[in-house]
Amino acid sequence: MDGGLFRWLGRPPLAERLRTAGIREDLIEAADRTAFGRQCEDEVFALPGLLNDDEVVQQLLEGRYRKATGLLVLTTQRIVFAAKASGPSATLVVDRAEVLSAAGRIHRMLGALTLTTATGDHVIDQILGTQAETFAANTLRPRAPDAPATDPLVELAELRALHQAGAIGDAEYEIRKRRLVDRI
Repeated sequence: MDGGLFRWLGRPPLAERLRTAGIREDLIEAADRTAFGRQCEDEVFALPGLLNDDEVVQQLLEGRYRKATGLLVLTTQRIVFAAKASGPSATLVVDRAEVLSAAGRIHRMLGALTLTTATGDHVIDQILGTQAETFAANTLRPRAPDAPATDPLVELAELRALHQAGAIGDAEYEIRKRRLVDRI
């Protein structure tokens, strides 16, 4: 039943397109849990080239780093930012062991994440909902590679807030809500 609306519109859902392209399953699952506000699908398809085979994607979010929009990826080993606009100023790769602190904050349904390393602060902003706070908590918490990124009840609250803010439509809200309710 998932993707029925997308098929009716003539476009399969992102997870199906990623599987068809042969993308790693951990990345597909993380993309499926992510609330996208802008279209960063090209970056999702490009991420496997930036990831090591021995790291597992735990969380993915869309944001802006140094004025470039892209995807921030939390893996078991690193944090990687893949920007829409390629260039050395728009790329971030940090080993998780180098992160001294991580903090997320929210203002008017847009979040910001600050990662502090020995080289300074890295701020990723324009993040939808409370994903920045969740990312910060997940960054500092060692996790099993197959553990879900967040509690389904927390994800449901975030999803409801995104829907009420108009960031996602009714159909997408219902599809994601059904998946989360099934996990509870």
